[in-house]
Amino acid sequence: MILMMNIYRNPTLFFTAFILLFSIWYTVFPDIIPYNGGFGFEGAFFYEAVAKNCYEAVVVQGINAYSIQRILPFVVAHYVLRGLQLPLTDAVILQYFMLYNALVAVAVIYYWHRLSQFLGLGLAAVWVGYLGLLISCATLKYDLYVPFTYDRTALLVGLMSLYYHLAGHTIRLLLVALASLAVWPTALFCNLLLLLLPPYSQIPTAGNRSISRLWALSSGFGFVALCVYVVYIKRIHDATIAPTATAWLPLSIGIAGAYLVITQYAIARALLGNSAQLRQMGKALWVRRGTWLAVGLLVSCYLLLTKVLGTQGNEHLNGKTFLVNIVYGAINRPAQFLISHASYYGLPVVLALVYWCQVGGIIRQLGLAVGGVFVLLLLLSVNSETRQLPNLLPVLVLVTALLVQQLAPPPRAIAYSLLIGLVLSKGWLYINWFDSTLGQLNDKFPINVGTPGAEYAWNSPYQAYWMNIGPWTSNQFLLIQGIVLLFLLVVVRHLYGTPLLKQNSTTAARTEQKHLLFRSRLSL
Repeated sequence: MILMMNIYRNPTLFFTAFILLFSIWYTVFPDIIPYNGGFGFEGAFFYEAVAKNCYEAVVVQGINAYSIQRILPFVVAHYVLRGLQLPLTDAVILQYFMLYNALVAVAVIYYWHRLSQFLGLGLAAVWVGYLGLLISCATLKYDLYVPFTYDRTALLVGLMSLYYHLAGHTIRLLLVALASLAVWPTALFCNLLLLLLPPYSQIPTAGNRSISRLWALSSGFGFVALCVYVVYIKRIHDATIAPTATAWLPLSIGIAGAYLVITQYAIARALLGNSAQLRQMGKALWVRRGTWLAVGLLVSCYLLLTKVLGTQGNEHLNGKTFLVNIVYGAINRPAQFLISHASYYGLPVVLALVYWCQVGGIIRQLGLAVGGVFVLLLLLSVNSETRQLPNLLPVLVLVTALLVQQLAPPPRAIAYSLLIGLVLSKGWLYINWFDSTLGQLNDKFPINVGTPGAEYAWNSPYQAYWMNIGPWTSNQFLLIQGIVLLFLLVVVRHLYGTPLLKQNSTTAARTEQKHLLFRSRLSL
């Protein structure tokens, strides 16, 4: 009991040791995707060349304007290995990324520790933050099975931006924002909000019901109109994902539209003022010349990266393809996006669903900028490919940590959450064990090489991998994960209890104090 309490009181030390030991285990006993020699899909198609010969790949041959927004980890890999005079072979590069991802996870631990200290979070909230950031399928399975990737780096820069914004470190935020341009496409929009709006900035919400309804209905019905246009008018089909449940499409579209209306209305009510207040806020922002210089620099660098250095006309994911992916990622099975997010990221998604009524108040407490990032998270979350959201996850994690700060759960709730997270993470599942032909010439597991559609069969080994990637999950595994989600909603509600009427921590006072301090910079 004494040992367990000592562990509970030292979450940073525990998670540092856990991540390092877990990474060492997977280095000694690897479970790496065999497709394209361990470089996977986009890694082999776009980024392997960057890691092996950066100048040739980026400057001479060129990278498309979309993929170039994710090249930073591979550029760093190339020059680090060259600086260490190590051979740029497949084995060395993959080993480097195993180590690199472990160090990135340690950096995530460091920045969450800094942020939680800055906000005065209690032990339960700190633990929930670590669980949300690290104990999930994303971190303990996917990043290890596909180590040659950018996902964990995107998580880190998202967390760094959030911390520097809330701590008021504008120059550091700008530097992270500039680096983020070459890590994740949506980082530009997030950092623009974090730079433009002061931390903890708020405006009165009285009289905002009409404008909140307008925003929510525009979001929901706009998405429904997009679905109708893609599916029924243009008749565009996405054959690259799991077969669409055609008979259920109207229900799927309705669920996604209703989800957007409900979530956007709740957050708009917590953040927006009436039209006069919004105009006043716009005028106050306009005179912040230093902020606009930073924004101008960030946008200019983005245009240089994507329009000058990035090649045009051969985008890996252009606007049309992106919208089609969003549509079918949301609607090819009813509510699949909620199931996929809970399966992939675990605890923070479940907590947000269970205690949704409290989320708006916490978002308001963090300010308009963080609220804007959260709005973007909700809009993009209709896509069931959860891997598109790593840089936005820290905002959700912070919101759920502050939520837990109010709930004040006992240590046993955290212990059970850790166990649940480890089970959901599938870090214990060695995917390659499902393939009896692993290691043979031209092995393509987990890619189906036989009958089209066979990879979605109930008894297929391919689902050991694809069940973790929302749009490619089979109907059977989606149903299983949906049942698990329903079970978790009940369990988490039981473990964490009823929300208190008043905030139960020093965080509210600290946040209010910071709000008053920073509000003086922007008259609202």
